[in-house]
Amino acid sequence: MNSLTIARAIHILSIVVWIGGVCFVTAIILPAIKLQFSFAQQESIFQLVENRFAKLAKWMVVIAGISGFYMVYLLDAWDRFFSLQFFWMHAMVLVWLIFMLALFVVEPLLAKSHGAHNSNPEQSLKLTLRLHIVLLTFSLLTVFVSVLGAHGAFY
Repeated sequence: MNSLTIARAIHILSIVVWIGGVCFVTAIILPAIKLQFSFAQQESIFQLVENRFAKLAKWMVVIAGISGFYMVYLLDAWDRFFSLQFFWMHAMVLVWLIFMLALFVVEPLLAKSHGAHNSNPEQSLKLTLRLHIVLLTFSLLTVFVSVLGAHGAFY
């Protein structure tokens, strides 16, 4: 077994945990909170779950980035970023970048500016669910085309 195989396994495992977690939060947790709890409780329950998942997601996003760029380095595949047929690699980097910004920049800034209390938890949860749906859809589409691309479907 070589380092490329190990890097690919680590990369895929980190993405399964990361995007799988986003899927679970989006498809199960947010709708369940919305159906079962009062508006006043929704935000605090969501924050409890999201904060625990965010810690894991941060690690998985970092590991996915390191292993992904390591594979590009091992394959000396930097030139693929200048070719349209490898658009799926651009998509992977874009998804990674969006989540890096969301987890390490936007989320901490929002937490600081809003503090522990939100005056409109209903609107906040609706917006959060919409954003999660958009991010999850783009992420799953990227995973799909990336698997196709990695197996030569686009060249």
